[in-house]
Amino acid sequence: MTSDFSIGDRVQLSALGASRCPRLADKTGTIVGQSSVYVNCARVLLDGNKSPTTIHRDYLEAILSVIAE
Repeated sequence: MTSDFSIGDRVQLSALGASRCPRLADKTGTIVGQSSVYVNCARVLLDGNKSPTTIHRDYLEAILSVIAE
């Protein structure tokens, strides 16, 4: 799994992220930017939250969307 995400990508916590952040284990969200302080972190707007959260990229994995034809 690549650790490079683009703005707008849908993500969820990886197994490592779920073990380190159990409160966020079942959350999904959208990448809204990159951290201005930490190179290896992304800003994620979790579903239901008003403001983004900074999460290390190793803790995230992309959600593959299936397009119905």
